[in-house]
Amino acid sequence: MQPIEKILLIYPQSVTTVGHPRLCAHPLGIACLGAVLKKDYRVKLLDATAEGNRNFENLGNGMVRYGLLDEEIKKRIAEYSPNVVGITCLISSQLPFIRKICQLTKEVNRKTITIIGGTHPSFLPKEVLREKGIDFIILGEGEDTLPGLLKRLERGQDFADLDGIAFKRDDQIQVNPRTRYIEELDRLPFPAWELLPMEKYSKINIPMSVTCKSRHWAPIITSRGCPAKCIFCSSVNFWGHHYRTHSAKNVLDEIELLVKEYKIKEIQFCDDNLVFDKKRAKEIFQGIIDRRLKIFWNTPNGIALWRLDEELLELMKASGCYELTLAIESGDQEVLSKIIKKPLNLARVESLTRAIQRLKIRTHSFFIIGFPGETKEQIRRTFSFAKKLRLTSAFFFIANPLPGSKLYEICKEKGYIKDDFDFEAISYSKSNYETPEFTSQELENIMDKEDFNFHLSVLFRNPIFFIQRYLLFLIVNPLSLFELFRYRYFPVFRTLFRKRKT
Repeated sequence: MQPIEKILLIYPQSVTTVGHPRLCAHPLGIACLGAVLKKDYRVKLLDATAEGNRNFENLGNGMVRYGLLDEEIKKRIAEYSPNVVGITCLISSQLPFIRKICQLTKEVNRKTITIIGGTHPSFLPKEVLREKGIDFIILGEGEDTLPGLLKRLERGQDFADLDGIAFKRDDQIQVNPRTRYIEELDRLPFPAWELLPMEKYSKINIPMSVTCKSRHWAPIITSRGCPAKCIFCSSVNFWGHHYRTHSAKNVLDEIELLVKEYKIKEIQFCDDNLVFDKKRAKEIFQGIIDRRLKIFWNTPNGIALWRLDEELLELMKASGCYELTLAIESGDQEVLSKIIKKPLNLARVESLTRAIQRLKIRTHSFFIIGFPGETKEQIRRTFSFAKKLRLTSAFFFIANPLPGSKLYEICKEKGYIKDDFDFEAISYSKSNYETPEFTSQELENIMDKEDFNFHLSVLFRNPIFFIQRYLLFLIVNPLSLFELFRYRYFPVFRTLFRKRKT
């Protein structure tokens, strides 16, 4: 029997492309786990990205790490002396930091149990467990599995039959796939907001949406999963291809808690599909109005346009919606339907976008280029479509074969992935595979040029708003803005200028 009294849950340092914003949002994963565990244990949360946000290191290859230094993390582990250290891996590029944190944990006390979770280890548990210092992996959601594992470890009971875990035993790796999911999300407590440095997120003020209307913002997730089967997305696999929701009342209670206890003025809905259940969505938005919760809100993780209608949009506006991120992905219908497998009609996108704009809701959007089978002409059609919509702003990404996604399976099967491909070095401005239609360099050149032209068109179309939107970002993060123009846009501008001279 091994007593467990203290648990330290860590969100590791983060990585981004040079010049891109150093995002810093409340880590909901460890906050949700902390809320479950604090009933039986002493729990501490360490957000290494927020605590050391001003520390950054150029990793080479166009990538930057930011967050607490390794020595400081080791010091905090030693000071707290936990029995268990749990670390979440939100994106593959964080795995090197997690590997190091596990190593540091064992250096402090080799008996400390290390447990990691998140998307990358959930999809590649055998590869991750080959690393020294990692004891267990929780596959997928952990609010039931992690407490169950800890209880068995405390009691000296066998854990080999637990659902959704991976571990090493006698130098052999055993993976128990997840087969059970939490159906009643309302039985879970609200995230342990009180264990997070709430004031730091307001001070740093670079949320997932990059900009916001109020410094006092917080992200929430009201549902898990999405019924769509877009090939680039691994999230649907993580949540088990099963759409589950918190009730509207539960969501409203959480928002009210954030407003009253933490003075939150802006909510960022980070669901994969907030409005799939239209009836529930309407109850949430009407509830915000009825409870007189004076908030702004947006959807930085995207909104499913194929579930929107004008009645719902009007209710969203009335409840405080000021910006919608439209998950459009491609401006070519064939790419959307036959390659990406997204249930979206572009003709309807145009009419909905106009309706959103008439309500004076900002229209941000996501687009992804470079899918296997996509032609250069179809890629250019995406940028043309983005300009045609007269969006407030947009992010353009290069498709990457994320672990757990159908895209990865396709690229692997067709032999498109490069020999030196590394999940840990994925960047959405770089291409990690080549197809018969384009090389990596051709794709990156198209991206740089068209992305520059799009943002130039936004600037000239609405210069006052463009300046207002990015002024706050410039104040709080001037170095990133300098890097963005120095390393991304200046080379493109120089290339275009040279072509015109010749």
